[in-house]
Amino acid sequence: MINILKMDFHRFRNNKIMYLLLLLFCAFQIFGIFMMQQYSQSIEEGGVVVSRMNESEFIQYNISQPSSWMLIYIAVFSIYFYMSEYNSGFHKNYISMRNARIYSVLSKMLILAVFIILLFITLLMSDWIGRSLFFGNASLGDLGFFVKLLVGQFLLHWAFSILILCIAMIAKNLLVSLTAGFILALNVVGMSLAALESLVEGIHLSKYLLINTLVRIKDFNNTGEVMHTTFVAVAAIAVFTFIVVRYKIKEDLNV
Repeated sequence: MINILKMDFHRFRNNKIMYLLLLLFCAFQIFGIFMMQQYSQSIEEGGVVVSRMNESEFIQYNISQPSSWMLIYIAVFSIYFYMSEYNSGFHKNYISMRNARIYSVLSKMLILAVFIILLFITLLMSDWIGRSLFFGNASLGDLGFFVKLLVGQFLLHWAFSILILCIAMIAKNLLVSLTAGFILALNVVGMSLAALESLVEGIHLSKYLLINTLVRIKDFNNTGEVMHTTFVAVAAIAVFTFIVVRYKIKEDLNV
């Protein structure tokens, strides 16, 4: 496990695409804040002008916009990181060993967690720079709420990255995986199910979908919201991890 993690981390650390994605994300986030500043008086969320939001409100406002740019960046990196190893054929060095297959999946999940942490750090830095320059407002808001927001969103985004990893491992095709990733990032499935539910009274299953939970603005001071977010995130992580590990164990060496 340690050796596989070291190899994956070495690939991660020397991955130029990762640095490029973070740089692009930072640049577009700051540019997006600049564009918001041009129309700040006309952009409101729940009666609050965007320029007067604290960081917790601003993060939730951005994540709730379709499509979520963070999900697109996560999808691109998750697919590229796996496919680069698969296309090189390196996976055949350990695919004959059952435990190594499992460790390989767990290692990539940990690498994805590190990437998401870096993405959130980049988000916070970009927001601080952009909001300070263009809004003159870099307040965090309530610290307890802010921490719960970050933890909850990290778990949800990590679950999404594991879902994308699962798709990439099963599809083994860059174009198919990217298409599926973009469809999920646009929340086509969640919005379609919510639309169908609106036709049937008393059914609210769509609120338990991962992407729907991720993009919904949540009150993390509400215990029910915290429990709902934690349940959806942990359940998604457990289910997608089980699926991808089971698939990797049964994967054919000649695939």
